Amino acid sequence: MKHLILIASAMMLVASCGKIKQTTSMSGRVIDFGTGEPIENVQIYVQDGFTGSGPILNHDDIGENEALTYTDENGEFFVEIKAENNPVLYPSKPSEYWNYNEGGLVQSGEIFTKGENHKNIEVILRGLAYLNLRFESQTTLEDSFIVKSYRDYPNLDTRNHRVGTSFNYEGKLAIGNHHYTYDFRYKRDGIWTSILDSIYIPLGETRGDTIYY
Repeated sequence: MKHLILIASAMMLVASCGKIKQTTSMSGRVIDFGTGEPIENVQIYVQDGFTGSGPILNHDDIGENEALTYTDENGEFFVEIKAENNPVLYPSKPSEYWNYNEGGLVQSGEIFTKGENHKNIEVILRGLAYLNLRFESQTTLEDSFIVKSYRDYPNLDTRNHRVGTSFNYEGKLAIGNHHYTYDFRYKRDGIWTSILDSIYIPLGETRGDTIYY
């Protein structure tokens, strides 16, 4: 019986040690993807996060503590949190920038090891922008064409195949303060011609262009 009590006490001690809150600090800078310039007034929200290294499966995997700060005029921030688990940092400025790290392990966030002092963190945000792009034939011939677009060249964004004399790219997602690259290929009289070019789109703007071919 004495051995059972000792074992139970040891198990309770190990379990409690696993939930000890450790101070984790994070400091760094947030910059614009297109310009490399610092971004002021970005919200830096930190949540006591994962119990392990995998994705969040239920509420039990998330701690209760949280911390909040904003970047200064130099895009710099410092924040600390007492966390039971590895905390997650969520940078955001939704009025001007796309979600951070979209599609990653933690959507819009990044995991850091608890109990450590994380310095010189570089957070890169991509600016909000849109593109309305029209390709217009200057002849009455029925052409075959292919459009490849790249929000972040050379990473392919979308691929479209069409047959006709014109093609509209409306409301395409783009990155502000950055070039939107397209590769337009058309066939006329059995011969393919390629037009590779880019369009600069300022932050927060919807750019409209017509490409005649």
